[in-house]
Amino acid sequence: MPENKTFYESSKEDRDLILEYNQVSLEGTGIVNILDIGIDNLTRQQAVYRVTRMIEEKGVHHVIILNPYKLHRLRTNSDLRLIADRSSMKIAAGAGLQWAARRLKTPLVERIGTLSFMMELVRLAEIKAYSIFLVGGKPETAEQAFFNIKKSFPGIRIVGRHGGYFDSDREKSVIEAIRKSEANIVFVGLGFPKEDKWINTIRHEFKNTVFIGVGGSLDTISGAERKAPPWFMENGMDWFYRIITRPWRIGRLLRVMVFFLMATVKGLLKK
Repeated sequence: MPENKTFYESSKEDRDLILEYNQVSLEGTGIVNILDIGIDNLTRQQAVYRVTRMIEEKGVHHVIILNPYKLHRLRTNSDLRLIADRSSMKIAAGAGLQWAARRLKTPLVERIGTLSFMMELVRLAEIKAYSIFLVGGKPETAEQAFFNIKKSFPGIRIVGRHGGYFDSDREKSVIEAIRKSEANIVFVGLGFPKEDKWINTIRHEFKNTVFIGVGGSLDTISGAERKAPPWFMENGMDWFYRIITRPWRIGRLLRVMVFFLMATVKGLLKK
């Protein structure tokens, strides 16, 4: 599927990934505060390295990938805020967060695109023999995402996949399938905030798993949803493209506008 080609180009790059990651350091990394929400100030390589550390050190971890809409929801919903506070890592995918961080005089070192983050993790997982489970989208979407990833990364251990539409009875079997698979990484694409609420609800069922909420990325990888045009992708505005091309999501646009207004005002007050 030509529209997905760029997501897998890294598999063909001539890179010594193990050497690269052996040289990654977390020294000097910290937290950037954007409108009272702490975000890990990391490069993509450092974020991927953090995930490998989580896997090696064991335990259950929750990684949240943020954009302006999600951050505003965290600010205004106490339940979501508690879930975010409990997470192991929060990274900035949206260019709007990078802009806000500059306005607030606490710049982010890098914007970490969700798809590029996922693909880098997949490539490293193939080399290190980490196992992955996919949850999200329609059943055929999860199946096609599995096929597309395997096509570019033949050695990857995808130990299970399941669509994201299931009732409470079916949910039990999904949780059991993930647990029995002993997957190191579980990509959960149920959409925000459902995926993060679900991860928070089920995490006590596991011992050594890294859950990562990836929104609609499995739809994009499968080809079920067209990716945003190049300009939006390159500038970290793919989330904005999804809003403006779906009129029923106008409420999200209003929240984003409030976020930018608040960041602007707070930036002016800092001056």
